[in-house]
Amino acid sequence: MKYLLHGFDASGELQTLRIDCDTPRAAEALARSRGLRIVSLRPARRTLPALLPGLRPRVLRFDVDLFARELAALLDAGVGVIEALRTLGGNERRDASAAVYRDLLRYLEEGHSLSAALEHAGSVFPPVLIACVKASEQTGGLADSLARYSRNSAMLRELRSRVVSAAIYPSVLLLVGACVVLFLLGFVVPRFATLLEHSGRELPFLSRVLMAWGVVVHAHGTALAVGTFVCIVAVVVALRRPATRDWVVDRLVTLPGIGPHFHVFCQSQFFRTTAMLVDGGIPAVRAFELARGLVGRADRAALAEAMQRIRNGTRMSEAFQQTGLASAITYRLLTVAEKTGALGPVLDRIAGFQEAQVSRTIDFVSRLIEPVMMIVIGVVIGGIVVLMYMPIFEIASSIG
Repeated sequence: MKYLLHGFDASGELQTLRIDCDTPRAAEALARSRGLRIVSLRPARRTLPALLPGLRPRVLRFDVDLFARELAALLDAGVGVIEALRTLGGNERRDASAAVYRDLLRYLEEGHSLSAALEHAGSVFPPVLIACVKASEQTGGLADSLARYSRNSAMLRELRSRVVSAAIYPSVLLLVGACVVLFLLGFVVPRFATLLEHSGRELPFLSRVLMAWGVVVHAHGTALAVGTFVCIVAVVVALRRPATRDWVVDRLVTLPGIGPHFHVFCQSQFFRTTAMLVDGGIPAVRAFELARGLVGRADRAALAEAMQRIRNGTRMSEAFQQTGLASAITYRLLTVAEKTGALGPVLDRIAGFQEAQVSRTIDFVSRLIEPVMMIVIGVVIGGIVVLMYMPIFEIASSIG
């Protein structure tokens, strides 16, 4: 159960915290262990975002990319880690983010390393960032490691935004077309049906089907609207869950036509991230394991098999080729990396080739799908209009 706690810290500042404990006594003990003098403690109200975690706004989440970029800039300017975190936490206006900085500072002041503090924060910081920080603590260059993570995140975000942007226009066209079709079926078609049912003439089969659909939509419009809204909310909530996203990715990869391109898109993110980790001083096998969440479930099984073969002495290029993770170009580049030892730059080049392929696919699909969508929507709406007016044309021709 979550409790809302107000208390003073060691510096005398009033702090507001949300603590997840089984009993109020356990919450008080946890607060005192953090050096807080308790003023009040009460159960936190369960709001709609708390009841439906999938609907929780993203803006309330901790911005990890911004954290890495700003911390790298302060460290590069010569500011110490604790002072840099204190500065960033002091500039943070959101209580949830400020609480993350306070927890990091408290853990550092207890003598722990930054990587241990990030790991202690739970699911706030991704394992990739924690691994980068841990490697830099052993080799030095924490600012460079954070800056490298920030650049990698920016590249991945740009690639994902291109994919999302390419899907926005067709989605808008589909939504507008669906709204027009529903308006015709629910408002216009029933009025034509009322007009034509007293004409005494038998309507064409397709026109009768259209009129029947129009009557159904008009009679149950409210129920259909509520059902559609509930389905949209359910889909949004489901897609916020990792298991659902994995299932969707697995289905997309198996689709004919789009599946291979989506597979390349996932692999480009995987190789880009592993390149960043290897450049940061993390062993290759460990880097591959940390980035395995960026590929589909089928590729994760293949990656686990490839890692086992590498541990058994198989060359990396052969292990990736035997498990189906390497194309011809990827295999050639990995053999070059095995000869030169420059694995990080080679992985980065592989990701660059794959991202270029994804970009060409996005451009081609964008140019193709827009006119196709316009044609489909035009045919559907035009067909409804023709089927509505066809009986009227027959009546007019019989009168003439």
